Amino acid sequence: MTRPLNIFPGEPPNKPPIVFERRWPSRIDKKQEILDEVVDLLINSGWVIADDRAWLYLCFDEIVVNAMLHGNEGDPRLEIELTVRLSDDRWVVTVSDQGEGFEESHIPDHEDPQALMLEHGRGIRIMQEWLDELIYYRGGSFAWLARARADRPQT
Repeated sequence: MTRPLNIFPGEPPNKPPIVFERRWPSRIDKKQEILDEVVDLLINSGWVIADDRAWLYLCFDEIVVNAMLHGNEGDPRLEIELTVRLSDDRWVVTVSDQGEGFEESHIPDHEDPQALMLEHGRGIRIMQEWLDELIYYRGGSFAWLARARADRPQT
């Protein structure tokens, strides 16, 4: 059973501390640069094991494309902001766009067999499978993706 999606109207928490922060224009041709930079940071730092590289790419591809195309409506004048945060036991990647957010009711029901044929809506459910946390703030225009650090024993 998939976890419920959390979409909150307010601001996200300010912790853990930011170790990486950058803005990019909403240009899909920048996507691979973004993914490579963040995935390499997490794996080369030992926070994620190399065997999970494909999961990282999948999750970050979904969240970056959603921010650029849905949040910022593909407008290259609008930016997305990505941060990597690190605590003793987990890493957090946040991605924000300049859009209005979204409502969970606009996401197709993953249990409906017809939803598998739709072009959109599967990414959030896929991310929930691997991440420990997928939370949206600002009504959906700020995504919080978190997972336990590979270099720390899980409690």
